[in-house]
Formats: sequence, C-alpha cells, structure tokens
Amino acid sequence: DVDGKIDQGSVYFFTRDGSIWSEELHLIASDGEAFECFGRAVALSGDTALVGAYGDSIGGNSLQGSVFVYTYNDETWDFQQKLTALDGAANDQFGWALALDGDTALVGAYVDDVGANTNQGSAYVFLREGTTWSQQAQLIAPDGVAGDEFGVSVAIDGDTALVGTWGMISGQVRSGSAYVFTRSATTWSLQQKLTASDGVPGDHLAYSV
Repeated sequence: DVDGKIDQGSVYFFTRDGSIWSEELHLIASDGEAFECFGRAVALSGDTALVGAYGDSIGGNSLQGSVFVYTYNDETWDFQQKLTALDGAANDQFGWALALDGDTALVGAYVDDVGANTNQGSAYVFLREGTTWSQQAQLIAPDGVAGDEFGVSVAIDGDTALVGTWGMISGQVRSGSAYVFTRSATTWSLQQKLTASDGVPGDHLAYSV
C-alpha cells in the first residue's frame, strides 16, 4: 500500500558494493493508483529496468495494464516511457510478465482476448530506438484457444523469445507448453512449440520460462 492506496505497489533497487547489498532507491509510479500492482513483474538489462503494472487503468479500461521503463543516470533511475499495447482493452492485464534484453522488451498479456477467444492471451514486443520505445509485434499462438492464457510467462535472448501458456494441450487441462519465436529483421515467426514428453493434466509446464 502506498499512502493509503491499497495494492498500488512499488519497487526497490539494491546495489552491491563488494559482497554487501544496500537499498539504493524506493520507486513509486508518479501516476500510481490503488490496485495497479506496480512491481508484479520486473526485468533488468544493463542500465534499463522494466516495471509492470498489470492493474493499471488506461483511458477508463480497468486492468488494461502498462509497463514503466526506467534508465539509470548519474546514480539514480529516471522514468523514460510508459508502454501500453496498441490494441489494449479492459482486463488484458498487460505487464503480468516481463523480459528485457538490451533494446528489446517482451510483455505478456495473458488474459488478452484474441478475436472471440476469451483469455487466449498474447505477448507484445517493443523495440527502443534512441530513447523511444515502439511496439514491433504482437505474438499470438497460431493454435491458441480460449482460456490458454498465453503470455503468463515470457523470456527473451537476442532474437529468440519464449512465451509460456498453461492452457489445454491435446485435451489435457493445464498441462502447459512454451512457444519459441525467432526474429528475422523486424519479423517474428514461430519456430517450435515445446511440450513435455510425459505431460499430464495439471503440470503447469511453462508457468515460468
């Protein structure tokens, strides 16, 4: 809670000197409100940090979600930009999962509705040029169905991204899977879908990736 605002959320930065870690900064969103859950997901790469606020209301859309970008400058962290999905809607929970590698960010919106499929989920790629971030792609499972919650977990390394879903696989509820996407120039394509050879209902494979 922040100044009486329930579940607004905050983030603490720690730095290491030798073998000792010390709190460097307690960060709160400048436009923070109750129930935003700022800090539910975080990611760090070099001098850039991402902080997810999946409960953020955008333009009246409750729980649409957002991501705050901060950069390290002269012993402090400065706000750079607030990221939102171009097609964002209420209850998407954009920012539930985050990954960052250099100038590329991957953001999970695991309860995003895709077409008529409720809570199918998607993940968004953002690219930074200079100091400006823009949406590069929206990743969607080609075989996705309602309730998959694709984007519950994400990871990225260079031109390869992983997106987890704990939905139904071959009739097995919550067995889970992970999708591998690769980037060529500015285009992302599905490379492979990963499943466990001994997967059974309730395994929740890809709860984290």
